[in-house]
Amino acid sequence: MSGQSPDFAEGAMGSDYARHSQVQRDAGSNGMPYLHRALEQVILPQDGSPFRAADLGAAAGTNSMEPLRAVVQGVRERAGYELPVAVVHTDIAANDFNALFSTIHGSPDSYARRPGVHAYVASGSFYGPLFPPAELHLVWSAIAVQWLSRLPAAAQDHIYSSRADSDTRRALREQSRSDWEVFLTHRAAELRPGGQMVILGGAAADDGSSGAEGLMDTANAVFVELVERGLLDADEHARMMIPTWNRTLEEFLAPLRAELPLVRDVSVEEHSLVALPDILLEEYHATRDVEHFAGRVAGFFEAAFGPSLFSALSPGSRSSQAVNELMTEFRTRLTARAAADPGAVETHWHVALLRIVRR
Repeated sequence: MSGQSPDFAEGAMGSDYARHSQVQRDAGSNGMPYLHRALEQVILPQDGSPFRAADLGAAAGTNSMEPLRAVVQGVRERAGYELPVAVVHTDIAANDFNALFSTIHGSPDSYARRPGVHAYVASGSFYGPLFPPAELHLVWSAIAVQWLSRLPAAAQDHIYSSRADSDTRRALREQSRSDWEVFLTHRAAELRPGGQMVILGGAAADDGSSGAEGLMDTANAVFVELVERGLLDADEHARMMIPTWNRTLEEFLAPLRAELPLVRDVSVEEHSLVALPDILLEEYHATRDVEHFAGRVAGFFEAAFGPSLFSALSPGSRSSQAVNELMTEFRTRLTARAAADPGAVETHWHVALLRIVRR
């Protein structure tokens, strides 16, 4: 069959995401104290209707299990087993929903196995409405809101937003501002009064750096090699860009201080910015197994960013086999570079944490 794989889509995660998402899972663990405080303060339904929670940007669901177990436990501690709990996982249409269903219903530690808990899945972008007005008591979203609804421009010679030229960065920043305001406006409408929202987003320091520039530079260098060897067209590389913008903490907070329509009905209860340790590099330093380290780095990168990047391939220009061979070549070269210089791909991802309440 000719043409691109249907797995390629901007913002979608790779089919092996669940196995290569420990970095995201560890990032999400930073939000657990915020989630526990949200569960202590959220207003519970008093009429016997279910407690309704949403997990936005669920991907394969692997990293949702711990926080949603906490949600169920938190509700049970306050209201007992009589109060039903309904959870809706959402993601874009290109998501691997088979993997998500498998996680929810197949994992032995799934929160959905508990009595009185009802799990659902919905397809849709969180940059649009997802629920009826005043439907939700709690919103959880971890390491998803840095993805943009669209790419307003491509960087031409680099795959990563923080390495783009000033005009491209300006366009990306404006797209990010608009997306974040839209996200907040819809969630403000969908939360019930007294509802709580815990958001963890890929972020940047005040200078705009996300902490992953070394990894991104290395990956981009591999794509340049592929162009030089005639395996990738230069115009394809020029279209390759990860559709994310890692906001500074001030960019996260700005619309919440501006009293926009609907957003003025929510307030930030707490917020912080953290820089994560490089858990893959730490493991390498402990084991000195450089091949394992390099394989994990390449696996993480391909699962998280591969579908977006390879969506830039010219439609119909390659067979599925040729596309797979190109992906294998990229993975092989990225692995080799990571093994040759582990320090070059060191990452200290920045994450913004916010707990927001609906007045």
